[in-house]
Amino acid sequence: MYRLERSGLAPHVDSSATPQEKELTGKPLIIKIGQSAVLEVYIYPDTTARVADGKKLDRTKLVDGQAQQTMERERTLIESANVIGLLTSLSSHQRERVSDALMAGAPQPDKPK
Repeated sequence: MYRLERSGLAPHVDSSATPQEKELTGKPLIIKIGQSAVLEVYIYPDTTARVADGKKLDRTKLVDGQAQQTMERERTLIESANVIGLLTSLSSHQRERVSDALMAGAPQPDKPK
């Protein structure tokens, strides 16, 4: 959430939503971004668990953060360390910003002014 907020994406957790990917076993978190984008984040204890769970995904129905969506309007798959993110958004700019935020590594402390 910290990285998404720092990217200016105005995220908020949607506690009433249910994850679409029922086969994933990571701890799910549903985040609304803006007015129409939805990010499903699955958190794992380590990279090995994330990789093993990620094999359950049908990757033919997903695109990575840098690829263009087709007319099928695929969700964007974002994988980093112990996180799988699945973003539903038609905005290529928003897809890139969310991908960059999730893949940026550990949050850095604020610099003194």
